[in-house]
Amino acid sequence: MLKTSIRGVPFFAHLTDECATAPETKWHKAGKTTVLAALRGLGIEGWDEAPGQTAAGDKWKADVLFSHNGRTIAIELQRSYQHLRDFTRRQERYKASGVECYWLVRLETFRTLVKATGPLLLKRDYGNKWPEEGIGTGSLPELPVAMLDTDSEGHVDFGGMQSATVPAWLDGILNGSYQYRQGSWNLN
Repeated sequence: MLKTSIRGVPFFAHLTDECATAPETKWHKAGKTTVLAALRGLGIEGWDEAPGQTAAGDKWKADVLFSHNGRTIAIELQRSYQHLRDFTRRQERYKASGVECYWLVRLETFRTLVKATGPLLLKRDYGNKWPEEGIGTGSLPELPVAMLDTDSEGHVDFGGMQSATVPAWLDGILNGSYQYRQGSWNLN
């Protein structure tokens, strides 16, 4: 179907949920396998394609779901384009379920997402005036997104030049050192 981007550019997209039954990509499978193996290495049991729902009955299925020290955490892997409103909608659905959600995307998906989040962040948080300290990658504080490179033994890239292994990234989520600072999600 024909759609128009937030910048007014027309493009074609699949109808909603049209690809819901499409097979997972190699990147998606490799990403889930890497995250689940890293969790096992940390002594945490994780589940793939784990279902859940909000109190209002909105259903969801997490790519990877695990619990640790009273926290329930979902890791979503998004290879293909997804509109910012869909990232936001899915993030809010997890929040309404009492689940923290962190996103891993491909570099191309990250670049496309930042084209939407950067201007939104600048307008919403800085009144359309470029701050002296800049806006980092232009990520949103309510949407923790990092890039997963499945070709480099599962490195997670974030915060511009910073990267970590998947176990180190997950450990950062668990110990609170993976945080939003100056427009980017990164490890302390």
